[in-house]
Amino acid sequence: MIKLSSVFLTLLISSCASFDRTNILPGQRVPGLGFSFSVPTEKAWSAVEYGTSNKIHLFQLNDLDNYSILVALNRGPRYGMYKNAESHLRALKFSNQMEFNSISWILLNRDEWLEPKYGKLCVGYSYKAEDWHGKNIQGPIIVDLIGLACEHQEIPNVLISIEFSRRSETNAEIVDIKPYAEQLFSSFEYHSN
Repeated sequence: MIKLSSVFLTLLISSCASFDRTNILPGQRVPGLGFSFSVPTEKAWSAVEYGTSNKIHLFQLNDLDNYSILVALNRGPRYGMYKNAESHLRALKFSNQMEFNSISWILLNRDEWLEPKYGKLCVGYSYKAEDWHGKNIQGPIIVDLIGLACEHQEIPNVLISIEFSRRSETNAEIVDIKPYAEQLFSSFEYHSN
């Protein structure tokens, strides 16, 4: 109960954060519920969701593409935290098998792996897909995503997922998002309150 109260208090305090959520500058720290991170890339970001739930969603709009950062805190498995990274990876792969079954979503490739440099229970994942849903122009949007799912280092039985993605027109310049994702993942700091 005390831990739950401190998590709620942290959420309340973080919702009153004193930064401009419509102009988050490159390298600026973004405080969240039990964590903080710095935004990558050379342009400013805006917050779609901030301080009202278990997640933070930032975006950056450009001419032929846009970037997105999604960070979410979730309760761990109901039977307790994973005993090792391999069991976490198996659970992620099982979950991902159930996820991609939309007519307007064509998965081109997907990969999941152990990612020990960010924590002992961390797993990484990536995918590339075509999104044909809700477009005003012909052709798909190409979606590239790199994610990381880890045990929160300060709060027991809590998982944190971090995703960096790029949505682009088919004629947009090809951009490797891996350096941006690694910069984001490396900037993470965990807090217990």
